[in-house]
Amino acid sequence: MPTKDSAAELAAAMLRFRRNRTETLSADLFEEPAWDLLLELFVADAEGRSLTGRDAARRGSVRPTVMSRWLMHLDRMGMIVGDGSGDLDDELTLSATALDRMEAAMGHAQTLKSMVG
Repeated sequence: MPTKDSAAELAAAMLRFRRNRTETLSADLFEEPAWDLLLELFVADAEGRSLTGRDAARRGSVRPTVMSRWLMHLDRMGMIVGDGSGDLDDELTLSATALDRMEAAMGHAQTLKSMVG
């Protein structure tokens, strides 16, 4: 399993890749606001920054209404900590469960990366 710093660096690289791929391919092929939000919150946690739903929506070019629905859904799933109302101005964090799962996902990604060189 990668260290928290290397896992956060990998998550940040994934975000950069996800945003840059729209330069060559249509953006509507890649709409995954929940995954982008989880990556954003994972990186923010590692960097000691806070993030609101509005910040994440802006950074990921996600419509506010769509982000609000995802906030409520992820809250119900126990993946994020917020007030559960979908308020875009709430300060958000990943739950302990989500942090563990994101670290595991980054570990799997790191393993795949090392397999291809």
